[in-house]
Amino acid sequence: MALSAARRLSSAAGGDAARPGTLSSLFAPRSSPKPRAPRPEPGDGPPQERRKPRARPRPRSRQPWGEEAAALLRRFYDGGYLPGPDLSVAPHVLSPDVVKGAAERFGHDHQVVAKWLSGSDLKKVALFGCPSVERRTVFASKRLRAFFKIQEAKICGSCKMRNSCQFVNQEVSRHDKVILSDTMRILTLFVLDTCPQQLKVTPELKASICKLVKDTINLSQ
Repeated sequence: MALSAARRLSSAAGGDAARPGTLSSLFAPRSSPKPRAPRPEPGDGPPQERRKPRARPRPRSRQPWGEEAAALLRRFYDGGYLPGPDLSVAPHVLSPDVVKGAAERFGHDHQVVAKWLSGSDLKKVALFGCPSVERRTVFASKRLRAFFKIQEAKICGSCKMRNSCQFVNQEVSRHDKVILSDTMRILTLFVLDTCPQQLKVTPELKASICKLVKDTINLSQ
């Protein structure tokens, strides 16, 4: 009897070992997942691989027109249009905005001078276009072109600054006179050399501007 019981236990143990799905197979150790590599943060990596910020181009230093700039500023100082010490010998240190304001006030007070200025020289300035895309200067130039009946499309179509101008092809009312405050604002930008670098002032245009400045100074004395 004891022998038969032992045989049954042996048979049962052998059957369990061959049967799939035993407890030992259910609790077999699982392989752990491989850790993911961390994503690189912005700015990580070797210094040579980082993008260097682009250096902004330095603004071009102004080179005022020597004798013409000094003479015009001296006239503004003598008339009380520019305050403070006389800096006509150092026009490059003056703020162009301050000088433009002085030029406009001077023009308002001496409007009569405009009718004696050379029409051919004024027309050359008008045909050049705008020496700046700043609003007041643009419309000063447009009014001068309107006096000579120059179409805006003719000037704006070939302007090198048209992509940055908000007033392309915009017309203004017809004017029956040259407005000296407008003209002085425009001339001042030229003699102070504040025009954008892409605008090329020809020797012929510069000669006309210098003559207009000289005549304005003499006629306003």
